[in-house]
Amino acid sequence: MKPLKTWIVLTDATSLRLAINEGPGKGVYGLSDPGLVAAPVTELSDEPGVTHASVGPNRGGISDPDLKKQAQAAFADDIVGFLEQARHEKDFHRFILVAPPAMLGILRQKLTPGLQAVLLAEIPKDLTHLPLNDLPAHLADVIAV
Repeated sequence: MKPLKTWIVLTDATSLRLAINEGPGKGVYGLSDPGLVAAPVTELSDEPGVTHASVGPNRGGISDPDLKKQAQAAFADDIVGFLEQARHEKDFHRFILVAPPAMLGILRQKLTPGLQAVLLAEIPKDLTHLPLNDLPAHLADVIAV
């Protein structure tokens, strides 16, 4: 029987790492860099500005777009596109999505029905900087590594 290949997708708002498990007792190994990195946010401020009326005591907020959220959403689109292409090419059978809660929420909204069908689990943690040797301990409740 062919081993069941599980991708562990470790992402945050700016980077993506992939680890692979090919069955119980096989451990995890890293996949070479897929080249997915979020575009830098070039705006200097997170807060919208405030303007003062030329006459009277009125002040009004200027509703600037939230550039960080837009960058996260664009990066999530890139991740979903990458995963969808890999799913079509049968590079994995199922996957585990590991991301901080905010990024996980964005990704959850963007997953295609095909990806949702092969999603094994979601882990709301930022493990992108964790050494691969330490990863199995965080996956114990989800998959036998």
